[in-house]
Amino acid sequence: MPELLGQRDKKARRQHRASLSSLHLLMQKPDTITVTVTHRAEIEADTVDVYVTITGSSLITGNAALKKAKEVSQLFNALAEVGIKEQDIVLQSIHAASSSGILGKSTSARYQLRVRCNDLEGLADILGVVTSQKNAKLDFLSWRYADDKSLKGAWLQSCLAEAKAKAGHIASGLGVKLLGVHALSEKWVDSGQGVRAYLDEDRAPGVMLKAMHAERLDLGFPLSHSKWFELQLETQFRVSAFNAG
Repeated sequence: MPELLGQRDKKARRQHRASLSSLHLLMQKPDTITVTVTHRAEIEADTVDVYVTITGSSLITGNAALKKAKEVSQLFNALAEVGIKEQDIVLQSIHAASSSGILGKSTSARYQLRVRCNDLEGLADILGVVTSQKNAKLDFLSWRYADDKSLKGAWLQSCLAEAKAKAGHIASGLGVKLLGVHALSEKWVDSGQGVRAYLDEDRAPGVMLKAMHAERLDLGFPLSHSKWFELQLETQFRVSAFNAG
């Protein structure tokens, strides 16, 4: 009986050592080379949203304010004259102000509108209309860019091909062979995120604009409406040992 227990104990120790050896092999990082590829380009905006606040002498709620609130309807009609369609003018918010605490139709209100400019050549006309309105204040511009999913896909394929070719050259120079991919990461950098053009409150409305993280911009043009877009691709390739055949 003691002999049988001893054999079982030896077998258990051998299995334990084999398990530890296998775990050690799994935890070992394979031989790799790391390749970094970047692609960067400037992309121009194709539309822009113009945000405007109008001070009105009466309170009209809902979309009816676009046509029934006097000061708002004046801007609405003026924009229509320069080719802006009704669906491109959206009432974003209404803020009522009453010294008596009682709200009614005679209560003054501030209306914020978003005006979408689908043709950038017409932006000057929109800005001209807004800044000519006595009760309108230009808040900021929000530049918009076309859906870039197809662009991202093309960039990614190009960078992957470049990374593979670059890794092949490195492996050839080192005298090793590429075995596969160990890890891959991609990072997209968008310089336009969180950047809007705001009015400088120290100047008359419509005269100067300033942009966050940018130089002061003259409203009379040129206005910057482009952004830098960059793909950073890092790939770790598994390679053979130096003595591989």
